[in-house]
Amino acid sequence: MTEPSDPSAAQECLRRAIADVEVWLALVEQGQLATVSPFGQMFFYQLKRLEKLGDKKFAIEELYKLYYQKAGGKVPPPAHGG
Repeated sequence: MTEPSDPSAAQECLRRAIADVEVWLALVEQGQLATVSPFGQMFFYQLKRLEKLGDKKFAIEELYKLYYQKAGGKVPPPAHGG
């Protein structure tokens, strides 16, 4: 049996993912990738490798999943309708 998702943790993870992607994208657009955290840089390099660098919705969704998993989520996070 799977554990139910944690809505409050999911909401916080989604909020963080949106905020981080927004900030990181702004810095990248300004040519300031070096000022992004190492994790953020690695995340953007992966997006580039997947040819998804310009897909903000994809970036937020992937980061949301990572943050939720890191927070201890054992099942896919709840859909957020973003």
